[in-house]
Amino acid sequence: MAGCGGEASHIPPLWQLPAGAVASVVENSIYDARRNRVKSYLRANEVSVLHEVVSGGGPHLDAVMDLADVGLERRKALIDDLGGNPGIYLDAENNGRLNIEAVTVAVMVYGN
Repeated sequence: MAGCGGEASHIPPLWQLPAGAVASVVENSIYDARRNRVKSYLRANEVSVLHEVVSGGGPHLDAVMDLADVGLERRKALIDDLGGNPGIYLDAENNGRLNIEAVTVAVMVYGN
C-alpha cells in the first residue's frame, strides 16, 4: 500500500477498541443531550434570545451559554458572532426569527 509502512501504526491495539468505542458512545450521548437542551431552550425562549442578540446580551443568552458550557472568555465573541451575522443566524423567510439550527450550532461550537 502506498503511504503505509510495514506496521499498522494507525490502527489501535485490539484491547483498546472496546473501551474506545464505549467512551465514544458515552461522549456522543453527553454531547447530544447537551445539544438537545440548548436547542429546546432556544425554541422556548426564541423571542427573548433574539432581542438579547440584538442588544448585546442578557439573561436568556447567559442561560443558553451556560447550557452549552461556553466559557466566560468566549461569550462576547459568540454574542458578537450572532449579532454580526444576521444572514446566518436569522431566518429571513420566517419574519426574521432565529434560525434555531444555526444558532444551536454556533452556541455548541463556542461551548466545551
